[in-house]
Amino acid sequence: MNDVISPTSSPDLMQQVAALQRQMFLLLMALIVVTATLVFYLYYQSRIDSRDLAAMRPGAIQIIDQYRRNAMEIQTFEKQLVSYGQTHPSFQPILRQYGLIQSPAAPATATSAQ
Repeated sequence: MNDVISPTSSPDLMQQVAALQRQMFLLLMALIVVTATLVFYLYYQSRIDSRDLAAMRPGAIQIIDQYRRNAMEIQTFEKQLVSYGQTHPSFQPILRQYGLIQSPAAPATATSAQ
């Protein structure tokens, strides 16, 4: 059961080992080719994405600056909506939907220092 077969005793065994070595070599070469292809593809995609990002950056900066300029007006409008909702109960579901007021099912809980 634990008999050791010497390499000189079987020429067929030597051929099998040589075939396995060739197969392993080919598989390793295929793995290297696939890996190199994947690395090249990812590098290419990164270059394309960085160009796209550079092209979109000025427009995005312009939108962000516009939002920052209008932030106070947006907050004022939100406060006006909440005050309107307090005087008109039919408008409160809309405010709850967008999270501007809390729903009556989940009242605010006071946190206690322990």
